[in-house]
Amino acid sequence: MTTKERRDRDFSDPASDAGALLLRLGVIVLAILIPCVSVISRRPLFVLTPIGMLLVIIGSRLEPMRRTRTIPRLCRACLSPLGLATLLFVVWAGLSLAWTPFPALATDRFLKTAGTVLLAVFAMGSLPNRVRVSNANLLPIGVAAAALAIIAVAIVAPAIARAEEVDTNTIHRALIGVVVLVWPALGALAIRERMALAGAIAIVVAAAAVAVWLPSALTALILAILTFTSGFSNPARTGKVLGWVSGALIFAAPVFPLIVTFALGGRILANGMLDVFPEWAGIIKSDGLHLLTGHGFDTSVRAYALGRFDAHAPQGLLFELWYELGVIGAGAAAALSYLAFSIAGRASHSIAPFLLAALTCVVALGSAGQAIAQLWWLTLICIAAVSFALVIRSQHHLGRVSASVVGAAGTGLNTPIANQPPL
Repeated sequence: MTTKERRDRDFSDPASDAGALLLRLGVIVLAILIPCVSVISRRPLFVLTPIGMLLVIIGSRLEPMRRTRTIPRLCRACLSPLGLATLLFVVWAGLSLAWTPFPALATDRFLKTAGTVLLAVFAMGSLPNRVRVSNANLLPIGVAAAALAIIAVAIVAPAIARAEEVDTNTIHRALIGVVVLVWPALGALAIRERMALAGAIAIVVAAAAVAVWLPSALTALILAILTFTSGFSNPARTGKVLGWVSGALIFAAPVFPLIVTFALGGRILANGMLDVFPEWAGIIKSDGLHLLTGHGFDTSVRAYALGRFDAHAPQGLLFELWYELGVIGAGAAAALSYLAFSIAGRASHSIAPFLLAALTCVVALGSAGQAIAQLWWLTLICIAAVSFALVIRSQHHLGRVSASVVGAAGTGLNTPIANQPPL
């Protein structure tokens, strides 16, 4: 090493160490503090998430030897098919503020949502190409601790855990967070071939879902496990099939209530599995132009709160997309879903099954009635996305360190390991 190289390395060490520390603190906030504190309170999610992501961004930018050019990377991502579909969806949601009946409240919600998503995207784009594996190891710690805390609450205070309303039940929100975040956590263990530990954490999360007994979370977990099993053998084909299924389900959602209502008519029992379809069919028939444009961003949430819908009105991903953003927003969401599944299926074989399982979990939870416009739900998805980006950037340790053997007269072994980041 020359004198200049040694001087440059010594000069960069303080900044590199500070960056590594801030990045580690940011991951601790996102991976451990948020899942665990969410068991006892709903507010820390909104306070800690921007703090954690800002720490990740600042820490990544302070590592001079490993930082990347964030803006060009984000520009390339925005110009990709997935990025363009996302931009179309966000722009259309923003335009719908012009005709929403609640402009002030909807604008406030849109700005908060867009800010959270933008912060998450910038955090993912700022991550170094090589992240220390010890950072990804924090993900399973947070998920396991939160799942055990949920089980403890379910045993000590079962009445709290069995309350029905997800949007106001802290334990239910915490469980949904664990069910979504468990997949990047398992991926972090899988890339290190810690499959026994991954299986143990999966069992703990399943036990938490059973202890609380939240049907939507249990269903999403089962479907995600089935997706993982299929994706493990053929991730590309699984991603393509799930992309078509999810895209068609989103885009053709209004057809189902019309068909069911026409076929069954008055035989649909109140409080049954299909009792939401007559109300939904009635909304479709009376919407007119709103089928194309939607009623505007955040309309369904306000309509539920003000009692404008019948008690049997549908909730969740399929209904809210169509009601708020119409056929244009639903088409953009369908394209986004198809591209996300397809791209996840083409990821590295070690991480693709976990990406597919997480996407299935998110779509299943949304379709089961989870209010997709709620800020806590979108914040949770952003944390999961940053967690997966962290896992993907930590896969560098799987490659062998390059070495060249010079066999002439004891010249020796040259092992260029200086460029490898410490683990």
